[in-house]
Amino acid sequence: MPVRDLRAISSDERLEADFCIVGSGPAGAAIALELARTKAKVLLVESGGLKRDAATDALNEIENVGRPRVMDQWLVRNRMLGGTSNTWAGRCAAFDDIDYESRDWVPHSGWPFKADELTPYLSRSASRLGLVANIGHMSRSFWNPARERGSKPGIDERLLSSCLWQFSRDASNRNVSVNFAESLSSSEADNLDVILNATVTHVNANQAGTAVESIDVRGLDGEARKISSRCIVLSAGGIENARLLLASNSVHSCGLGNQRNLVGRFLMDHLKGTIGSFDPRKAQALRSWFGQYFIKGPIGNHRTLRGLRLNPEYQRAENLLNGAVFTEEYEFIAPDDPWIAMKRLLRGKPRALRDAVNVGSNLHLVGQGLFQYLVEKSSLPRKLEKLELRCIVEQRPDPASRVTLSTRTDRFGVPLSRIDWKVNEQEQRTIKAIATLMKTEFERLQIEPLLLEGWITENQNLPEYFQDIAHPTGTTRMSADPASGVVDAHCQVHGVHGLFIAGSSVFPTSGHANPTQMIVALAIRLADTLKSRIVNSQAA
Repeated sequence: MPVRDLRAISSDERLEADFCIVGSGPAGAAIALELARTKAKVLLVESGGLKRDAATDALNEIENVGRPRVMDQWLVRNRMLGGTSNTWAGRCAAFDDIDYESRDWVPHSGWPFKADELTPYLSRSASRLGLVANIGHMSRSFWNPARERGSKPGIDERLLSSCLWQFSRDASNRNVSVNFAESLSSSEADNLDVILNATVTHVNANQAGTAVESIDVRGLDGEARKISSRCIVLSAGGIENARLLLASNSVHSCGLGNQRNLVGRFLMDHLKGTIGSFDPRKAQALRSWFGQYFIKGPIGNHRTLRGLRLNPEYQRAENLLNGAVFTEEYEFIAPDDPWIAMKRLLRGKPRALRDAVNVGSNLHLVGQGLFQYLVEKSSLPRKLEKLELRCIVEQRPDPASRVTLSTRTDRFGVPLSRIDWKVNEQEQRTIKAIATLMKTEFERLQIEPLLLEGWITENQNLPEYFQDIAHPTGTTRMSADPASGVVDAHCQVHGVHGLFIAGSSVFPTSGHANPTQMIVALAIRLADTLKSRIVNSQAA
């Protein structure tokens, strides 16, 4: 597979393809790899190169006018081959059935298809992401391999139920998540061409604005080129997809596909933060509900994280959004953790006497750990400085929460993204409800008490440390009706033939799950749609 820099391509070479994909992150890369070895010519365009570049990073600058956000855009999106798979944490989960539903207490909710439609694509996404397929939410198919010995948790499942996140694992290293740059670079498909350092500045349509024809790109040196294709897939992320449509205004001043003023609206992310804490000395008592486990997969043991989520029926009864809680022990491991000391001893490092004393004084943790790791396949019990309970919740789709264009431009003359991200009362109420449920249930079961954060007990507003977590979602949402969304159920922009969008920007709702597995599953589904175009064109 050729990987070329735009600057090295002769100005005499005509750049054209059957399918042109913009962005090489998980969405764009998955589509390209699915189209590999077909009879179609596929061109993948990436704004960055093989390494991070400061001038290219600057193209991601935003103007923020809403709730405080993480302003370092490298933490949100990566302009280089592989996109955000270069920096993601690897945490994956599928949406719950309720996330697809039209909920009368969640305005603008509802997907144009049911959960079952995506099931086979979620299964196919597992191999792309280095996951174990079809383990479900805490089903027996997970717990039996994990050899979980404890009795069923006594949490009232009418309120809270178990949930599970998997972590991506690269085939060569269990501690590294899949990087799509490597998947693309190792592809030998001769129908797939990758052009690096090619920043898209405009999507060009016909005079009526009803079909795409080409894209304009600029190289690092500023040279302008045109790439022709009658099928273009924007997979540049939840912010950039909207920005490109809005900036492609040569036919319609409002932007391409934006006659109904919906492009950029319904910006969502995930609110995540601490809602309480436990005595770290009692962490082992919480392992029936939280903690890490390992499950055997096709490439070895895979790391998973167990937590609790709001029961769907309770969400309906209380008009709440979806949300979940979990603990992250690895952030708070104490300096005198016996497992750190043991590693140093085994490696022959200094501090041998101090480390030996440390291990000896924590033999209970060592004994528990060996049993849990070898028999139960759970993570090692660590000595912790603190133990926080964290919450992650979906956001209500709000048309006033949006991406528009700034009056300022980047060095190629494209207006910057102007972000007005909003948080609503329903999100705050959901977080407080989860926190209260956890405290009440743990008190009822006489489990280690949960000390809630002061802003919850004092019924204050959501603190500013609940920020976005690099999951921009919903700005080009799916809908069956063009009046309520930007793309149709197959991710084609309403009214613009041949223009498709991939990634979390098409999600009508955000759920509580980290979005990457859903992104890749939808990308594979879109690739199947594009393959059908190949078959139909050949038949014609």
